[in-house]
Amino acid sequence: MDDQVLEVTTLLLEAESAIQADKRHEAATKLSQAYSIAKAANNSHLMTEITQQFQRIGQFVADQQRIEMNPIETKGWILDIGGGGEGIIGLLNGRQVVAIDTSREELEETQNDALKVVMDAADLRFLSASFDRCTAFFSMMYIPADQHLTVFQEAYRVLKPLGEFLLWDVTVTQAETDCNLLVLPLEIRLPNKTVETGYGVRWRKQEMEGFLELAKQSGFECIDTWKKGAIFHIRLRKPQNRSG
Repeated sequence: MDDQVLEVTTLLLEAESAIQADKRHEAATKLSQAYSIAKAANNSHLMTEITQQFQRIGQFVADQQRIEMNPIETKGWILDIGGGGEGIIGLLNGRQVVAIDTSREELEETQNDALKVVMDAADLRFLSASFDRCTAFFSMMYIPADQHLTVFQEAYRVLKPLGEFLLWDVTVTQAETDCNLLVLPLEIRLPNKTVETGYGVRWRKQEMEGFLELAKQSGFECIDTWKKGAIFHIRLRKPQNRSG
């Protein structure tokens, strides 16, 4: 057994254990890493086996998505919603970041210099106008849909006037009744390294336009948007003349 096959086999076994423990994010990450290795090696047999593993737990975005990330431009504090796990924003901006997550385990696994706090994004314990930036890097997909408006309103409240809310997430155009899990294989290119990961959540329909409507209801101004493959990005701003 060559090294690539051994590595993929190990990842599949680890994914199986994560599936049995209902650790969707961990399972998605392991399967995405395995698929990336098999695809790079052009091993169709392994790719088929991994695809079958995906189908056992739901559905996945067939083509791996890629995104390039650079440090967030700001001199102040950044509130990173769902900043556990890979902790991408913390990797980029280090001690400027206050990373919150409802999962203590996810925060404990994060390897960066951010300040890590167990907290619910729908019930922020910070004073109004405390942050210059707020980020949600593929984290809204983990938050129940009926809490999304509250999260936007809380992000608006804790941002300073002219503060920005930066959001990255995935488009799911239709709700598949025969699937219970969405897996997004993602390659994240940082200035000094590349992170291969995957995001796995319960399947539900979501699109950028829905988040833009929530932003409007919360008082944000939309500064910029883009779509690339299955992922999208929204840049919002809190107006100067409004308070939290």
